[in-house]
Parts: sequence; structure tokens; C-alpha cells
Amino acid sequence: MADNNMYVSGTTNPYESTTLKAQTNDKNTITMTGFFQLLAAQLQHQDMTNPMDNSEIMAQMTQMAMVQSLTSMTTAIETSTSATTQTYAGGLLGQEVTMAVTEENSYGQETPVGVKYAKVESVNFIGGTPVLRLEGDTKDYPLSHLVGVGRVPDPYKTDVETEGDGEEEPKDPEGPGEPENPPSKE
Repeated sequence: MADNNMYVSGTTNPYESTTLKAQTNDKNTITMTGFFQLLAAQLQHQDMTNPMDNSEIMAQMTQMAMVQSLTSMTTAIETSTSATTQTYAGGLLGQEVTMAVTEENSYGQETPVGVKYAKVESVNFIGGTPVLRLEGDTKDYPLSHLVGVGRVPDPYKTDVETEGDGEEEPKDPEGPGEPENPPSKE
């Protein structure tokens, strides 16, 4: 028997970016102080007939220092990326942009159907992701809907447009001004 309920995986907004991180707790995190306490306990309780190798201790200390450095670098990059995104969005004020216009499809997801050209009137930073407001429009557009700065051709256009009456004349493969059947030389 068919189930009338549809289940859609993922987000309902294809333009929404998400980041998943493991939550920090006592079981998956060790501080530098905790590391040195563990190392001291390991040295204190080692077998005196077979002591730890100095290179092994140095390797563990180097690994812990690398983990600390990577953690600091990751935090700095996240902060820098957020600031860069906000700076970029703020720089769009007064600029003419091409913004994707979306409609909800049958699965409840927003899909792009065209573009809108307008100047950026304001930028809202509340909520983490910059949201743009265009001149003459009351709708808020997330920065992820930005197609480009200036007038970018509509990448979502599906209809093939033709000029004039809708009929295209076939092109002459011989080129302009040459007869279709050249005279034979006999």
C-alpha cells in the first residue's frame, strides 16, 4: 500500500548552508593541563625496567601542540570567514545586483525560477547570515541567492527566445552571395 506522506531528506532551503560540529564535552576533549597531568601520571607509573623512550614523550607533546594549533587556526578561520562575508555583504550597499528569484516546488523546496535586477538598499546581519533588501522590493534575499554583481544573464532561463515572428531562417551553408548550385566547368 502506498504511503501518501512524502519524506524529503535534507534542508527545505537549498541555499542554506549548515555546518555540523561535534559538541565539546569532558569525554571528547582534553586541555593542555589535562594532557600534562596524564603525561605526568604515565611517567610516574611507568615500568622502571622498561622506561618510556624520550622520543615517544616528545612525539606525544608535539602531537598535542599540533592539535592545539589546529584548534586555534580553525577558530580563527571561522571568525575570519564570518567577518569577510559580512564585509562583502556590506560592500554591496548601493550596488546593482542579480538576485535569484525562487518558488516552492512540489517537494516544499525553494528552487530558482529566474533573476531580479536591482540595487541593494539594505543589509541585515541579524541571524548570522547576511540578508539583502533590494530597492522597490519588500522581500528579504539571503546572500546565498546572489547570482552576481551587475547584470548577469539569467542562468535559470529555460525558454529559447527567438526574434521576430518566432521562425528562424535556415542559414546558407555556402555563405552569402554564392549560388546554391555553382555552374559546372566542362
